[in-house]
Amino acid sequence: MAENPKFNEYKEQILSMLVRMFDYLTLNGDFKIEEKNQRISVVISSDNAGRIIGRKGQTLESLQLLINRMMFKLDEECPHITLDIDGYASGDREGKENRADGEGNGHKEYSRRPRRDDGQRNSVEQLEKQAKDAAKEVKRWGEPVKLPEMNAHDRRIIHITLKDDPEVTTESIGEGAMKKVVISLSSNAE
Repeated sequence: MAENPKFNEYKEQILSMLVRMFDYLTLNGDFKIEEKNQRISVVISSDNAGRIIGRKGQTLESLQLLINRMMFKLDEECPHITLDIDGYASGDREGKENRADGEGNGHKEYSRRPRRDDGQRNSVEQLEKQAKDAAKEVKRWGEPVKLPEMNAHDRRIIHITLKDDPEVTTESIGEGAMKKVVISLSSNAE
Protein backbone atom coordinates (compact mmCIF):
# COMPACT_ATOMS: atom_id res chain seq x y z
CA MET A 1 0.00 0.00 0.00
CA ALA A 2 2.91 2.37 0.71
CA GLU A 3 4.17 4.27 -2.34
CA ASN A 4 7.79 4.34 -1.10
CA PRO A 5 9.44 0.94 -0.55
CA LYS A 6 11.55 2.41 2.29
CA PHE A 7 8.49 3.78 4.12
CA ASN A 8 8.65 1.25 6.99
CA GLU A 9 12.35 2.01 7.53
CA TYR A 10 11.61 5.78 7.57
CA LYS A 11 8.68 5.20 9.92
CA GLU A 12 10.88 3.39 12.46
CA GLN A 13 13.60 6.07 12.29
CA ILE A 14 11.12 8.95 12.66
CA LEU A 15 9.35 7.23 15.55
CA SER A 16 12.67 6.59 17.31
CA MET A 17 13.75 10.24 16.91
CA LEU A 18 10.42 11.65 18.09
CA VAL A 19 10.24 9.36 21.13
CA ARG A 20 13.81 10.34 22.10
CA MET A 21 13.08 14.07 21.63
CA PHE A 22 9.86 13.90 23.61
CA ASP A 23 11.67 12.04 26.42
CA TYR A 24 14.36 14.74 26.60
CA LEU A 25 11.70 17.45 26.67
CA THR A 26 9.63 15.54 29.27
CA LEU A 27 6.61 15.47 26.96
CA ASN A 28 4.22 12.63 26.28
CA GLY A 29 2.66 11.79 22.95
CA ASP A 30 1.27 9.14 20.66
CA PHE A 31 2.42 9.13 17.04
CA LYS A 32 0.56 7.99 13.93
CA ILE A 33 2.79 7.95 10.84
CA GLU A 34 1.32 7.65 7.34
CA GLU A 35 2.42 8.19 3.77
CA LYS A 36 0.31 10.75 1.88
CA ASN A 37 1.00 12.08 -1.61
CA GLN A 38 4.68 11.11 -1.57
CA ARG A 39 5.12 12.81 1.82
CA ILE A 40 5.26 11.40 5.31
CA SER A 41 2.65 12.72 7.72
CA VAL A 42 3.04 12.38 11.48
CA VAL A 43 -0.07 13.04 13.57
CA ILE A 44 0.72 13.58 17.24
CA SER A 45 -1.78 13.19 20.08
CA SER A 46 -0.69 14.64 23.40
CA ASP A 47 -1.91 16.23 26.61
CA ASN A 48 0.96 18.71 26.10
CA ALA A 49 -0.33 20.02 22.77
CA GLY A 50 0.10 23.68 23.72
CA ARG A 51 3.75 23.20 24.68
CA ILE A 52 4.47 21.21 21.53
CA ILE A 53 2.78 23.76 19.24
CA GLY A 54 4.38 26.73 20.96
CA ARG A 55 3.69 30.41 20.34
CA LYS A 56 2.16 30.82 16.86
CA GLY A 57 3.23 27.26 16.02
CA GLN A 58 6.95 28.02 16.24
CA THR A 59 7.87 25.01 18.38
CA LEU A 60 5.99 22.60 16.10
CA GLU A 61 7.64 24.15 13.03
CA SER A 62 11.08 23.91 14.63
CA LEU A 63 10.50 20.28 15.58
CA GLN A 64 9.36 19.54 12.02
CA LEU A 65 12.43 21.26 10.54
CA LEU A 66 14.70 19.31 12.88
CA ILE A 67 13.12 15.95 12.02
CA ASN A 68 13.37 16.72 8.29
CA ARG A 69 17.05 17.68 8.56
CA MET A 70 17.89 14.60 10.62
CA MET A 71 16.13 12.28 8.18
CA PHE A 72 17.70 14.01 5.16
CA LYS A 73 21.11 13.52 6.77
CA LEU A 74 20.39 9.78 7.06
CA ASP A 75 18.88 9.41 3.59
CA GLU A 76 18.67 12.17 0.98
CA GLU A 77 15.80 10.33 -0.72
CA CYS A 78 13.54 10.61 2.32
CA PRO A 79 10.31 12.44 1.45
CA HIS A 80 9.31 15.62 3.28
CA ILE A 81 7.85 15.02 6.74
CA THR A 82 4.97 17.07 8.11
CA LEU A 83 4.05 17.13 11.79
CA ASP A 84 0.56 17.89 13.03
CA ILE A 85 -0.86 17.88 16.52
CA ASP A 86 -4.57 17.88 17.22
CA GLY A 87 -5.24 19.25 13.72
CA TYR A 88 -3.19 22.43 14.29
CA ALA A 89 -1.07 22.31 11.10
CA SER A 90 -3.99 21.29 8.91
CA GLY A 91 -6.26 24.00 10.32
CA ASP A 92 -8.83 21.44 11.52
CA ARG A 93 -8.44 22.35 15.17
CA GLU A 94 -11.59 23.28 17.05
CA GLY A 95 -11.72 26.62 18.77
CA LYS A 96 -9.45 28.39 16.30
CA GLU A 97 -8.54 31.87 17.37
CA ASN A 98 -9.45 34.64 14.99
CA ARG A 99 -6.61 37.09 15.21
CA ALA A 100 -6.92 40.74 14.35
CA ASP A 101 -3.42 42.08 14.86
CA GLY A 102 -4.04 45.24 12.94
CA GLU A 103 -0.73 44.55 11.24
CA GLY A 104 -1.02 46.23 7.90
CA ASN A 105 2.01 45.48 5.81
CA GLY A 106 2.05 47.31 2.53
CA HIS A 107 3.67 44.59 0.48
CA LYS A 108 3.97 45.66 -3.09
CA GLU A 109 5.36 42.27 -3.92
CA TYR A 110 3.13 39.28 -4.52
CA SER A 111 -0.39 39.78 -3.25
CA ARG A 112 -0.89 36.35 -1.67
CA ARG A 113 0.25 35.76 1.87
CA PRO A 114 1.66 32.54 3.32
CA ARG A 115 -0.90 32.69 6.14
CA ARG A 116 -4.57 33.35 5.87
CA ASP A 117 -6.08 36.39 7.58
CA ASP A 118 -7.33 34.21 10.45
CA GLY A 119 -3.73 33.34 11.36
CA GLN A 120 -3.91 29.70 10.25
CA ARG A 121 -1.31 28.14 7.93
CA ASN A 122 -1.96 27.66 4.26
CA SER A 123 -1.89 24.06 3.13
CA VAL A 124 0.94 22.54 1.12
CA GLU A 125 -1.33 22.60 -1.93
CA GLN A 126 -1.97 26.34 -1.50
CA LEU A 127 1.77 27.04 -1.20
CA GLU A 128 2.48 24.94 -4.31
CA LYS A 129 -0.20 26.85 -6.21
CA GLN A 130 1.27 30.16 -4.99
CA ALA A 131 4.73 29.10 -6.26
CA LYS A 132 3.40 28.02 -9.66
CA ASP A 133 1.34 31.22 -10.06
CA ALA A 134 4.35 33.37 -9.21
CA ALA A 135 6.51 31.39 -11.68
CA LYS A 136 3.92 31.99 -14.43
CA GLU A 137 4.03 35.71 -13.68
CA VAL A 138 7.84 35.72 -13.86
CA LYS A 139 7.82 33.86 -17.19
CA ARG A 140 5.18 36.19 -18.63
CA TRP A 141 6.68 39.53 -17.59
CA GLY A 142 10.33 38.65 -17.07
CA GLU A 143 10.45 40.52 -13.75
CA PRO A 144 11.36 38.78 -10.48
CA VAL A 145 8.56 38.17 -7.99
CA LYS A 146 9.23 38.51 -4.27
CA LEU A 147 6.94 36.46 -2.03
CA PRO A 148 6.13 37.67 1.51
CA GLU A 149 8.21 36.51 4.47
CA MET A 150 7.67 32.89 5.44
CA ASN A 151 9.19 30.25 7.66
CA ALA A 152 11.69 27.61 6.52
CA HIS A 153 9.02 24.94 6.04
CA ASP A 154 6.94 27.09 3.69
CA ARG A 155 10.03 28.34 1.80
CA ARG A 156 11.14 24.75 1.29
CA ILE A 157 7.79 23.90 -0.30
CA ILE A 158 8.20 26.85 -2.72
CA HIS A 159 11.77 25.80 -3.63
CA ILE A 160 10.83 22.12 -4.10
CA THR A 161 7.77 22.99 -6.20
CA LEU A 162 9.87 25.00 -8.67
CA LYS A 163 13.16 23.06 -8.59
CA ASP A 164 12.42 21.14 -11.82
CA ASP A 165 11.31 24.23 -13.76
CA PRO A 166 14.33 25.16 -15.93
CA GLU A 167 12.92 28.62 -16.72
CA VAL A 168 12.98 29.98 -13.16
CA THR A 169 15.27 30.05 -10.13
CA THR A 170 14.36 30.55 -6.48
CA GLU A 171 16.38 32.21 -3.75
CA SER A 172 15.68 32.95 -0.09
CA ILE A 173 16.66 36.44 1.02
CA GLY A 174 16.65 38.12 4.41
CA GLU A 175 17.95 37.36 7.86
CA GLY A 176 16.55 35.34 10.72
CA ALA A 177 13.91 32.64 10.61
CA MET A 178 11.46 34.55 8.43
CA LYS A 179 12.76 35.18 4.91
CA LYS A 180 11.32 36.05 1.50
CA VAL A 181 11.60 33.85 -1.58
CA VAL A 182 12.53 35.61 -4.82
CA ILE A 183 11.52 33.84 -8.01
CA SER A 184 13.30 35.06 -11.13
CA LEU A 185 14.07 34.00 -14.69
CA SER A 186 16.85 31.47 -15.00
CA SER A 187 19.93 32.71 -16.90
CA ASN A 188 19.53 29.91 -19.46
CA ALA A 189 15.81 30.70 -19.99
CA GLU A 190 16.53 33.91 -21.90
